[in-house]
Amino acid sequence: MDSTGGQKKDGLAHARMSAVDGTTHARRITRIYLRLRSVLLTVMACIGVLSLLLFIGATAFGLRPMVVISASMEPTVGVGSLILSVETPADSLLVGDVITVRAGDTKHMVTHRIVESGECRQGRCSFILKGDANIARDPHQVSIESAPRMWLVLPRVGYVIVWMRTWPGLITVALTLVSLLLLVVIVPRTGTRKG
Repeated sequence: MDSTGGQKKDGLAHARMSAVDGTTHARRITRIYLRLRSVLLTVMACIGVLSLLLFIGATAFGLRPMVVISASMEPTVGVGSLILSVETPADSLLVGDVITVRAGDTKHMVTHRIVESGECRQGRCSFILKGDANIARDPHQVSIESAPRMWLVLPRVGYVIVWMRTWPGLITVALTLVSLLLLVVIVPRTGTRKG
């Protein structure tokens, strides 16, 4: 038996096995890459659709997005929630509606529930408000012509929006967009070797 011939056959078989292993490994990496790209594209598409819906809602229906930063309306509206409100004339507001108004003479806005309605004169109405989590009613009666009335609550979404306005959030969004662009543009090659 020729040992040199046997070694050549073994070497050839080993080279073929290595090529098969390399091809299998490349295919596995390609599958992982394609799954990652698919997940990122889906996430970005969902964010894009949500942003588009918010924009359309804001322009067409007068929706106003607001982030809740206090716990006065828990458990109905938790801290970090994003609320979508519709500007509503005062004479259309009812007891039980949740509205956003300026707190007394301050610049701060509060989102509280109407617990009692007063007189309406020339389109201006007065209301007494109270936060669901508060024991007492608000100290000041509000007199308004219109106010944003809560239409939809998106729990915890406000945290994301507030974070995206910070430098770390902006940098993360930018890096995510660049990564997504690279994932879409760069496609790995999975050519197989012959031999």
